[in-house]
Amino acid sequence: MLIAFLFSFIHPGAAADLPGSKDPAGLKRYEGTRTTFYEENAFDTYDLPLGKLTQRSSAGVTFEKTLPVEGKITKVTYVGDNPDRTALEVFRNYQSELAAGGWEILWEGTGDELSPGKGILFHSLYANRPGGTFAISHPGARYLAARKGSAHLTLFVANYKAGTVSPKSLQPEAGVPVIALDLIESKPMEENMVLVKAEEMASGISGQGSVNLYGFLFDTGSASLKPESDPTLGEVVKLLQSDPALRLLVVGHTDSVGQFSDNIELSSDRAASVVSALVKRLPDAASRLTPCGVGYQCPIASNSSEEGRAKNRRVALVKVEN
Repeated sequence: MLIAFLFSFIHPGAAADLPGSKDPAGLKRYEGTRTTFYEENAFDTYDLPLGKLTQRSSAGVTFEKTLPVEGKITKVTYVGDNPDRTALEVFRNYQSELAAGGWEILWEGTGDELSPGKGILFHSLYANRPGGTFAISHPGARYLAARKGSAHLTLFVANYKAGTVSPKSLQPEAGVPVIALDLIESKPMEENMVLVKAEEMASGISGQGSVNLYGFLFDTGSASLKPESDPTLGEVVKLLQSDPALRLLVVGHTDSVGQFSDNIELSSDRAASVVSALVKRLPDAASRLTPCGVGYQCPIASNSSEEGRAKNRRVALVKVEN
């Protein structure tokens, strides 16, 4: 994913970085900072805070509102070298560049929203990076969550006050800005869907009357099946061969992007493409398959996020009972 995010005052590769760390993809750092924490996961979940922290316990933390996202997650802590730089100055620079780069701010918090009391130690979200960096760095803290396309990020900036950071080599100087930056690069679910076997399809149809499939792949706005759809086509053929009496509606579903009428047409055309491909492989099944499209009339997730839209883009096999 290419993310345009260039600060005129930011330079990569600050001295004394944590070995093995690097800036998140496309994101560069504030001048004079070094990394003291770095963690990268190829695929995981992340609850994006969109409100003040309301509870902290041994079970975790709770916020007024969160947005669950998933994908590649990169977490970095930067510490500055200049105690004259305030958290507000660093935060405002990030705000300006995010806006210029087309990022949408989802929520911002400061003051009582992030401090002890009403904010209930918001900085405890970053307690593990490394222990002590944010422990008492809440005065003047600023936080934001942002989105651009399918990417999300969180930014927490404060001025380090005092305390002990372990190991000592990662100890910030009193007063310098400390920054926690998390980047979540989401991908549509179709790209990683496990192939549904014919036996699993049969089980879903028997128990629920239908099964949702994400293995029929199309380019955006297109009704032409991509070659990567072949494994799923093969499994549906096995399903039809295993039960000669089985008749199915092949139902196309879209997300809510675009006009309603366009999505009805697109979902219908995609369903027809699937039926056509199946009949080519199993001509005797022509009378047992009926294509239809419902656009975005039957969502199974919210269309307000890319993750939800990915779940809604699917083809369902529905058993004809009479």
